[in-house]
Amino acid sequence: MSADAIALPPVHEVVLDGPAIDQLFFDLAQAATAVEIVARSPGARRAEVAAAWTLTTAHAALRAGTLAGVQVRYQFAGASWCDTLMRTAAGVRLVRIDHTRALACRESDDA
Repeated sequence: MSADAIALPPVHEVVLDGPAIDQLFFDLAQAATAVEIVARSPGARRAEVAAAWTLTTAHAALRAGTLAGVQVRYQFAGASWCDTLMRTAAGVRLVRIDHTRALACRESDDA
């Protein structure tokens, strides 16, 4: 496959304010399954996966500013999703990707 024809999954990006962050975590708590949290503290070189992180604790830490970023991996509507949230001066930047489609793109590239 040529470099011009590489299939890429859509990536969605937006900056969220406080109420939108609250709504996102509420929606995840109500509708997502198989949730995994990966968190990065300010100044940390690497993110950490820890069983102690829940949607509730990640939400509170992100809102309080004690996390630089958090990645929420989950299942919704038959697909695997990954939301990456990073603190910025303008709010919290959300980057969302459908990993199910990303894997399908990779498999079609390998064919």
